Amino acid sequence: MANIYHYFVEGEGERAIINALKTDLQCIQAGKVDVFNVIQNKLNKNMLMRLKKGTIVVLVFDTDKDQTDILDENIRFLKKQSHIKNVICIPEVRSLEDELICSCNIKSVKELMKSRSNSEYKKDLAQCRNLSQVLMKYQFNIEMFWSKDPMGAFAKYKNDSKLIKR
Repeated sequence: MANIYHYFVEGEGERAIINALKTDLQCIQAGKVDVFNVIQNKLNKNMLMRLKKGTIVVLVFDTDKDQTDILDENIRFLKKQSHIKNVICIPEVRSLEDELICSCNIKSVKELMKSRSNSEYKKDLAQCRNLSQVLMKYQFNIEMFWSKDPMGAFAKYKNDSKLIKR
């Protein structure tokens, strides 16, 4: 039986990136993607009811704020659920923007979407219809994406991205 993956990601930018990586580029495991900030919000049983037995939950989160209490609670909560097979943590060192700068041939995230500002970039990224082509244009390298272990308060979370990369 194939593994079932369910991603909880911080924002629409992460959703867009993960959708491009799993479909067009096929460099990570396929799975449903929900925007839910696991650093700031607590998961509950109602949110997990639609997950199939044996689901592997993938948590993708920024590490630019030193707050881990809710994340710790969420991980403990997920691990107690009998229908969840595994919890994979993917800490973005420090943020999605930093990960993209590290894994693409760009100096600023504004370059990726030809955005006028960093805040405009987030909207442009979430609305991009040809994101996989944009990533390839800037020599996106999956080996460099999600490749670092976090520091500080997040050092306790190992980067398990290798478990979803193809």
